[in-house]
Amino acid sequence: MRRGFFLLAGIAAAIAGSLIYLNNRDVMVMGGHHNQYTAEILVDHLSLSQVASVQWWLKNQNEIRLKYNIVSEEEGGPTLISIFAFGDDYKELGKEDRLCFDDMQPPKNCIDKKRLMAVYFTRDGITQFRFDYSTYQLTDDGRIIKVK
Repeated sequence: MRRGFFLLAGIAAAIAGSLIYLNNRDVMVMGGHHNQYTAEILVDHLSLSQVASVQWWLKNQNEIRLKYNIVSEEEGGPTLISIFAFGDDYKELGKEDRLCFDDMQPPKNCIDKKRLMAVYFTRDGITQFRFDYSTYQLTDDGRIIKVK
């Protein structure tokens, strides 16, 4: 009985440790592409938690914008920034559903479409973070709230 308890406690600790690691490991930006209306940022992964992904963007957006020359929305830049999983490397168009970039020469100028998060700037000056089935919003006082 005691042995079973320690085994379960060890498994629970390993799972908790793995989740903490996966949620807090550094996100590596692999590339960035943009035009006047949209920008695509390519990353190796995002955090498991949606709120942690939003916090990552808020912390790193200035550095990313500088590196890839993405003008802010207030200055006429894109109002939609999509964060995509980069995958293995750039790929050829092929028959798969891929996103291709005009600022790169074919044939290897595409990625598989796996959007992880979208940052959307509304006309009212609201910043929203959209995931597959949920949306978060940045409040004036810097809080991140889930939109119903």
